[in-house]
Amino acid sequence: MTDRRRAALSAAVLIAWALFLAVVWVLGQYKEANTEEHLALGAMPLFGRWEWHLGPQLLVPALTGALVIAFLPAIAARWRWRWTALATAAAAVALSLALAYAHSHPGTWEDLHHHYAQNARYIDDAGGLAPFLESYTDVQLAGEFPVHLQSHPPGLVVFFWAASQIGLSGLLFENAVIMLAVAASVLAALAIGRDVAGERLARRAAPFLVVAPAAFWHTNADIIFGGVALSAVACLVLATNRTGARAAWLTAAGGLLAGAALMLSFSSALFAIPVVVIAVWRRRWRVLLAGGALAALVVLAPLLWGYWWLDGLTTTRVRYYAGVASARGYWYFLIANPAVFALALGPATAVALARLRDRRMWIVVGS
Repeated sequence: MTDRRRAALSAAVLIAWALFLAVVWVLGQYKEANTEEHLALGAMPLFGRWEWHLGPQLLVPALTGALVIAFLPAIAARWRWRWTALATAAAAVALSLALAYAHSHPGTWEDLHHHYAQNARYIDDAGGLAPFLESYTDVQLAGEFPVHLQSHPPGLVVFFWAASQIGLSGLLFENAVIMLAVAASVLAALAIGRDVAGERLARRAAPFLVVAPAAFWHTNADIIFGGVALSAVACLVLATNRTGARAAWLTAAGGLLAGAALMLSFSSALFAIPVVVIAVWRRRWRVLLAGGALAALVVLAPLLWGYWWLDGLTTTRVRYYAGVASARGYWYFLIANPAVFALALGPATAVALARLRDRRMWIVVGS
């Protein structure tokens, strides 16, 4: 591709990216203007509202981002792979922390505590883990849980309850878990890209994993869900390219992590897609079967205490439509969700995807 064609393609992608977001915003305004109920979409197409935060604290993420852009591409190109991966993960954590610092919202560092960790008290209130799991879907269906517990399996609340039993609690621990998930997500994505598409393309992708706008949201539970799910995918993908004991250990770790991911978020089931695509491509059926069986065991285990994952999914759907979703409708989010995804990826990644020609890397990012 010539420089002129590359520049024209980049310009076209950037214009299309911006127009897509603008169109979705206009449609959202139309939707809100023609709906009597409050839709809680004041930051179309995002949930929440816009606030201006202009101050010297913005220099922290600006400087951090500038250092990442200045040095990480060279590091990714020249350092040994192990150090490249660690440097990329460290840069991702640094930028996430810098953005959280600049956000300056009083609840920035307390999001995980407010929505999950403090709700571990429900387990003690229920009389222990067994009665909590046994009654979970009933309480969920009655709408007596906070909204995040109404929308997810009990895995993360159980994790924080178990951690508190051994003395691990508080904002420092909770935010450390988030940053560990940031690092795990980056390392997993790099491992998947390197294993499927080769080291050269994985090195070129490394800076994009750090500077994607999604880093702004690395202060809540979603990155924990993503970190566990991506780690599961990485283990299973690596297992499809290995034999013997290493393949067995990776399959076991991937299957157990996949089950854990399903107990954290129902949508983690979608992460099966890249695993299936790559396993079928490599014809490694054993990894699929063994990993799937172990994931199923993790999901089935809470049945011993009365919690069934599919009942939870059904109940979540009921609670979803009992709220503002009944007024929001469905059609808008068919386009709004891809718009949010495009916003989270950012314009640089949009251009990079438009330029991507390698079939193996498309197996990764496409699936």
